[in-house]
Amino acid sequence: MSAEFRGRFDHAVILVADLARASAAFTKLGFSVSPGGAHTGLGTHNALVRFGVDYLELLAIRDEEEALRARGSTAPIVERLRSGRGGLASFALATADIDRDAERFREQGLEALGPFAMERLRPDGRRLSWRLLVPKGESWGRPWPFFIQWDQDDATRLSWERPGSHANGARRVLAVSVAVADLDAAADLYQRTLGLRAGGTDALAALGARRRTFTTDRFAVRLFGADGPGWIAERLRAAGEGIFEVTLATTGDSLVIPADAAEGARIAIVSDDQP
Repeated sequence: MSAEFRGRFDHAVILVADLARASAAFTKLGFSVSPGGAHTGLGTHNALVRFGVDYLELLAIRDEEEALRARGSTAPIVERLRSGRGGLASFALATADIDRDAERFREQGLEALGPFAMERLRPDGRRLSWRLLVPKGESWGRPWPFFIQWDQDDATRLSWERPGSHANGARRVLAVSVAVADLDAAADLYQRTLGLRAGGTDALAALGARRRTFTTDRFAVRLFGADGPGWIAERLRAAGEGIFEVTLATTGDSLVIPADAAEGARIAIVSDDQP
């Protein structure tokens, strides 16, 4: 069976302590934010910054007791938010055949949790549902994505949750940047096991890092490993591995939104349409 992943970027998850406050902050930054709804049995709720089928998810705890009862699903979110580790936490790749991906992972020797079912009740009463596949059984603050397959087709979901018109010109997600402790091992995971296409390797002296790029559809994952003292080494010491930036394409001017202005999520908005 081919190891190639056949899918696209779906969404990045931003953990926030207060959903209303976070929604207001992102609106102030020029994003159109819409209520998402509550996740059944998990004690969480969300709001969406939608561009098309791709989006940013603002995810918060709605009922802490319910979230803690869910244990492996959402208890880690409570722990992260209690310790002040909100912000970018994970990202999802959408697949049209999650069972095939699960089989690929088994053949490659990668343990994964799922596929398992989830759902979200929207404010208008419509129920969205999907299945998830989580490599190594965890995705919060890890250097790999999780995988999602929606039960509703794209056209149906976009008729329920229409893309926003963003005042800052943002129109789609181009890339995510991920800090990794072992660049060679992470690159092997992305290429051989997850099945993303490998691109080039760059030396980034200003960051004290090496970068390797992997792509699927029109989206790129940029892995950053420390190559001596510098920002990446400091980031790994302070926060560990995981996603640290999202790059968006815009029809307007390029800018970087610092993490302290966006609920802990660093966001680069670029006028270039190339990953």
